[in-house]
Amino acid sequence: MGYDVKIQRLALNAMIDLQGDAEAIKNWIKDDDLPEFPNKPNTSITNQQFKIYWVGIEHWLMRSEIELEDHLLEMTNPSAAPIEISVVQVSDAFKFFEVSGPDAAEIISIASPIDHHLTAFPENGVSFTNIFGIKGLLIRVNNGFEIAVESSYADLMADFLQKANA
Repeated sequence: MGYDVKIQRLALNAMIDLQGDAEAIKNWIKDDDLPEFPNKPNTSITNQQFKIYWVGIEHWLMRSEIELEDHLLEMTNPSAAPIEISVVQVSDAFKFFEVSGPDAAEIISIASPIDHHLTAFPENGVSFTNIFGIKGLLIRVNNGFEIAVESSYADLMADFLQKANA
């Protein structure tokens, strides 16, 4: 039968893992292209080039198209970051999937125990959660969700998502 969804593996993205005091990170990364950091946990801020996800206590992820990876590395300069913050390139660590369409929430209900209703998981919601028993990042996007998992689990996640839509 299946659901009215489109499930696809997304292209590689540039990603930087940021940990430490938000003000120290903001002072380190000075770039006019960068959006403000989210002001609420488990939310994201997006502009035309970058996405910033607040994923934990003093923990953020910055994401952009892979073509902007050099710019992202210049902005964050991981190798020279001050001792009070952690700046790590993690582009190769994650693989992303998109689940979109009218029934996208049905697939997420099968995949994860997280309450993804808009009152609990807003339009800019983002959170690490259990997805088919695998630690994953769930991101609400227009018309659906994105899921990021460690690269080594990408084929398994693709298989689980297809089976959930069977």
